[in-house]
Amino acid sequence: MAEGSDMDNRAIVVVTIAVILAISLAVYTGMIPLPGNRGADPGVDLPPPAPSGDTGPAATPEPAAVSAPGGIRTISRMVIWAEPADLGGFGDLNGLVVKYRFYDGNSRHVTFDGSSVSMEVNVYTPDTDRRNLRISPRLLYRGYATISRSLPEGEFPLRGIWIPYHELSFNEQDRGIGRIHVKATFPHGTAVEAEEWYIWPVRR
Repeated sequence: MAEGSDMDNRAIVVVTIAVILAISLAVYTGMIPLPGNRGADPGVDLPPPAPSGDTGPAATPEPAAVSAPGGIRTISRMVIWAEPADLGGFGDLNGLVVKYRFYDGNSRHVTFDGSSVSMEVNVYTPDTDRRNLRISPRLLYRGYATISRSLPEGEFPLRGIWIPYHELSFNEQDRGIGRIHVKATFPHGTAVEAEEWYIWPVRR
């Protein structure tokens, strides 16, 4: 009987040691995290992962401006927009100010000063008239301006290319402004073009 009891005791000891070793190995490899050791479990108290392809403001910060000497030669793209304005200062919206912004091939905003850039501005009607009939857009205005620098940042409502409404050649069936096209030609011979589309009624 004593010999059988010794064998049972040895078997219990071997099993106990095996269990202790198995638990120790599991804790060491991270399969069983220790209490209070949340770093061992990657799924605990971590923020959800950011969605792939996120294009929100935090993911795409505003590109830095390029303003080094010779920066004008890096320009490869222009964006334009127009805003109604009181050109005479009499409290009446009597024209447009065409704004412009230039970018290089990496979509960085390019600033410049002391250059001579020729700007050709064309304004067209929409492709429908007041009767809602489809027409070929008609040229309302063609003008030229020379700029020497990029527009400053901030609130400068009258900085840009002025187009008084009275210089637009409307007829009775025109709905207003449909498209504005600008071509910028640089001193070194290259040019960029941009358009903005509107259905913009004009009081006349």
